[in-house]
Amino acid sequence: MDLAFWILAALFVPLFPLSWLFNRLVASLPAGIAQGLVVLVLPQVGIELLRLAPQGRLCPVGLRPWVMALATASALLYAVRALSARELGIWTRFVLCSGLATVWLAWAAGEPTPVLRLMALGWALPASVALYLTGVLVGRVGGAYMGLHGGLVAVMPRMTASLVFAVLALTVTPVFPAFFMLWRGLGSIPVAWIPFWLPLIFLWGWAAGRLFQDLLFGDYRGEPVADIGGMSVALIGFVFLASLVVSLVGGGASWH
Repeated sequence: MDLAFWILAALFVPLFPLSWLFNRLVASLPAGIAQGLVVLVLPQVGIELLRLAPQGRLCPVGLRPWVMALATASALLYAVRALSARELGIWTRFVLCSGLATVWLAWAAGEPTPVLRLMALGWALPASVALYLTGVLVGRVGGAYMGLHGGLVAVMPRMTASLVFAVLALTVTPVFPAFFMLWRGLGSIPVAWIPFWLPLIFLWGWAAGRLFQDLLFGDYRGEPVADIGGMSVALIGFVFLASLVVSLVGGGASWH
């Protein structure tokens, strides 16, 4: 019975190979708000399934090394895949899948459910913003492919600033919630596992650099387009600020 809960949880908090179904599900929805909302909700559903498993919320001792190994492999796989992604929505889903593997790492280490929820939220919020902005780009310039238009900073500065913040937050840049949640997860696992996770920081940063180079900078090639409104930028800024406060206060309360 526990196995059914764990399998469903690995679908909603994507873990390879069930992460393939998670990606297909998100990709089947319209780009924009729908995709943004579903990546916020599904990981929380998966964590609730882990909590409700008949054996209890804790990972069985004999299963912990296997969960850690699979989470590590899943995180590295999707970080590498993000390097070759040429579309913003796909790039976002790959980095999100890579980051959410840290939730499984923390579950295997025995972290309480509130910490798992905060970790998932730290990854899902910037991914949700990035997917919303993907929908904006698709609607206004016909696609969100890297290198298709380039130079978006010149024609959509507000959208560009919002996207930069989302990407930096998603790639564990310090001061953003995912950064604190990552180190929370790494701090709860045996030291022998840490060298396998440190390269992820480099891979995420590399993926972010490629995205910025191909999508934001250079000469814009396309028709004039309208930028997102000031209210949208203010709302996105509020989301990032609120998530930072929650991660610092809620996560800090459980540091040990």
